[in-house]
Amino acid sequence: MSACALNTMLVNAQVPGEQAGARQGAASQATEPVASQAVASLQTDPALRNNEEDAEPDVAPVEPKAAETEPGPPPLPPCPEPGGGIQNQTAGRICQQIRFDPPPTSLKVANRPLRALDFLLPFYAQRAYRPAWLTAAGQPLPAAEELLKALGEANREGLRASDYHRPQLRKLLTALQQGDGAPDAGQQADFDLLFTDAFLTYASHLLSGQLAPRKVDPDWAIKPRSRDLAKVLQDALDGDRIAESLRALPPQGKGYAQLRDVLQKYRKVEQEGGWPILGAGSKLGPGAQGAPVRTLRARLQASGDLAEGESGKNPVYDKAVADAVRRFQKRHGLQETGTVNAATLAALNVPVSERIHQIELNLERWRWLPDDFGSRYILVNIPSFKMNVFENGRRVMESNVVVGRQERQTPTFTANMAYLVMSPKWYVPRSIAVKDKLPQLKRNPNSLARQKIRIYNSTGQQINPASVNWSAVTASNFNYQLRQDAGPRNALGGIKFMFPNPYNVYLHDTPSRELFSRNQRTYSSGCIRISNPVELAEYLLRHDPKWSRDAIKSAAASGKQRVVNLPREVPVYLLYWTAWVDEDGLAHFRDDIYKRDKPLVRALYQESGASGKGA
Repeated sequence: MSACALNTMLVNAQVPGEQAGARQGAASQATEPVASQAVASLQTDPALRNNEEDAEPDVAPVEPKAAETEPGPPPLPPCPEPGGGIQNQTAGRICQQIRFDPPPTSLKVANRPLRALDFLLPFYAQRAYRPAWLTAAGQPLPAAEELLKALGEANREGLRASDYHRPQLRKLLTALQQGDGAPDAGQQADFDLLFTDAFLTYASHLLSGQLAPRKVDPDWAIKPRSRDLAKVLQDALDGDRIAESLRALPPQGKGYAQLRDVLQKYRKVEQEGGWPILGAGSKLGPGAQGAPVRTLRARLQASGDLAEGESGKNPVYDKAVADAVRRFQKRHGLQETGTVNAATLAALNVPVSERIHQIELNLERWRWLPDDFGSRYILVNIPSFKMNVFENGRRVMESNVVVGRQERQTPTFTANMAYLVMSPKWYVPRSIAVKDKLPQLKRNPNSLARQKIRIYNSTGQQINPASVNWSAVTASNFNYQLRQDAGPRNALGGIKFMFPNPYNVYLHDTPSRELFSRNQRTYSSGCIRISNPVELAEYLLRHDPKWSRDAIKSAAASGKQRVVNLPREVPVYLLYWTAWVDEDGLAHFRDDIYKRDKPLVRALYQESGASGKGA
């Protein structure tokens, strides 16, 4: 039984000014909370938590906010008076190229689009259009060479130096360095504008990604990091710290750095010709011998699953190979059998170039995240079907989870866990009542009674289901509230964990324990079912002596709904990573279960000029 349905109406109303394509079964827009004090605005009234008998499982509706009109950028200052030295002349040419009323939304310099206008215009406005990369005499500053060198490291971050005018910058710099005539103000203006745009665009991509998250993933509702990059550039120039300033912008967390290192290893494999492809139907296991085993050994060595010391010429499928296959299967979310079945063969034959793209996509997702997750937080990675609890940088708990099925996808967002509900009742969301329960009532009016689900009319009075002509009830005239009693058959199990959010998504127990043993766990209506709810509750309440493990189990099985406020709210992150590095340093890859990688692939690799946030 699925217990959760996404609240899309509220979510759509809370993102003024943004347009994004709707996704079937999931919200197309969302408030952009960060798991910190900023999430306080998403919390429900604490009074709702104190009513132990009547606490609703879903977030109370909020009136849609009217879209606010953002003030436009301030007008740019006037251009400098003509004449004067080369610096003033160059400032005049810079002004002529960028000063328009109203300020431009797109510009080209030397046939190259300027993609960082939001920062470039105020940067030049505050310095009266004076060139930033040239001396007063019109000679390139050392900072220009330093920027070119820094851009050469873009590949390391999963970015492309060519996206930041690097070839054109080198030509412009060489032309100025070798020029033997009088300085040309127009040439210098082009030089300065392109160098500034290159720094600001690269800085923006390092800080918060190449793409506006919601343009490629409408279900992403986490606010990216932000900084005044015009000030970052000015400070970098003033302190001769171009490279250092850029290195400080990417995510500084261990997970990003580890994934970046894996990218370099896989690129090296690609440069050496990639890994071998196993023949179709190569179902191999212990005891097998011959050329296919040699190919398998070479493949496992290339990805680091089989130790280099193991001879690739050995034709025997021995224990070392079986262990390497199990390691590979673990890293790819497959059943760890130690034999090459069809699913393992398919994963082995994914080209290294595709894995490189997968890593780059997830480095991009890292750049969409806040700087700091907090000292204690809960992280659900949707494609891995896992929940992890972290404290002071160390994983302290892990749980298998069940996530939303394809038509009712679990969204990506963050909010703060505020309270638990022991022995919860389930107030059936209208969407589930209409889509799932109404057909059951049409077939047999007493079907819900067997599930301990009560039916209430529009005045809140319980009714006898046999008194209704269900054949005449449709989605449009369904005017009933369904509520399932607390107990062993309740769809929410014995405990639910609430982090109020516009989606009505939460973590909860489930009576359908058999699903946790399956490899693919997309069965819910959007909420996250966890395999060890008592353990999680015990961890969250561990500083309260009255909530021992036995007390939690007793309350969860009592049949009496009880709300328990947490002593301190805990950030919860629902993320979507198809490539990451675990606590043991193993690189993991997972299937793109919701096809959310595809729009990123299209935007980053297939659409011309799509690497800017405005694309």
